[in-house]
Amino acid sequence: MSLRDELKAKSQKAVEHMGAAPKGADAKTAAAGKPVTAVGAVAFMQPTIDALNERVKNAEAANEELRRKVDAQPTEVELGLLDEKPGRKRRLTPDQFEELKENLRNNPLVHPVAVKRLSNGRFEIVSGHNRVDAFRALGRHTIPVVVVDIEEQILDRTAFYANLLQPSLPDFEKYLGFKREKEKSGATQKELAKEAGVPESTVSMLFAFESLPERARELIEDRPTSIGMNCAAELAKLARDGAAERVVEAVELLLSGKLTQKEAVSHAARKPTTPAPRGTTSAPVKIKAGRVEFCQYVSRGSTLRIDFKAEIDRAEAEKRIAVLLKELAQESKGDS
Repeated sequence: MSLRDELKAKSQKAVEHMGAAPKGADAKTAAAGKPVTAVGAVAFMQPTIDALNERVKNAEAANEELRRKVDAQPTEVELGLLDEKPGRKRRLTPDQFEELKENLRNNPLVHPVAVKRLSNGRFEIVSGHNRVDAFRALGRHTIPVVVVDIEEQILDRTAFYANLLQPSLPDFEKYLGFKREKEKSGATQKELAKEAGVPESTVSMLFAFESLPERARELIEDRPTSIGMNCAAELAKLARDGAAERVVEAVELLLSGKLTQKEAVSHAARKPTTPAPRGTTSAPVKIKAGRVEFCQYVSRGSTLRIDFKAEIDRAEAEKRIAVLLKELAQESKGDS
């Protein structure tokens, strides 16, 4: 007999019993304070009714909790019933995805995909997007899932923090996740760090990506595994100091594989070289006295340099050159 049936039967029995006075006990019963009317019988049985009601309430709560746990147990769901929300998927390199796919080709899925049940009978993926993609690539039709009951406003945060624990998640992806959470909640970096359970210095380093030139961030978004937060922090400092163009150039070379992260920082920090004087540099011209070299001169822009083999020749040439230079100066003055 169910609790409700038991409660109904006891209440009915009490009313029937108390509706008439027991034989030979009318005075004694009244003296003992026992009710002899239907209303009195109900009042007399109220504690029992309340206790039974409480048992029914507790049983229903336990039944609901059991139903919820049963619903949350791993089960097979058709891949076509799974919906993906943009921004939640953890990016994998082609090699990482191939490794995951081959692993799942030969081994059972140990960690079911976490999903949220939707009102239209479909399921929204909370965590496990790449496992779903791997199953699709393998031609599977269903995948083990576990249903989680999470409020809509914290679903993205839950998915991000689940991925945050993965060591393969690139620093740039971590930055994007924290950025989304900051914009959505208005939390400070300190509050984000406390909520995620990571040092505040780590969150601060991740937000160094924010200070990179926009073009550099666009490039990194295509290949986020190529750069870590330490390199980003150094490049961001250089960008703030006025080297934004060299930072973008360094990022391009880094992502193309031409520079390491350390070399990229050095490249961006390199000061621009001073332009060479305008004009061409001539090849050295040697002047000989017979077979012996007398002097050698070379010109570069507006500079003329003469090297003599003997100091005495240099002294004599200096006198004559002085006269020549004065003549040239006079001619130049006259022309002007």
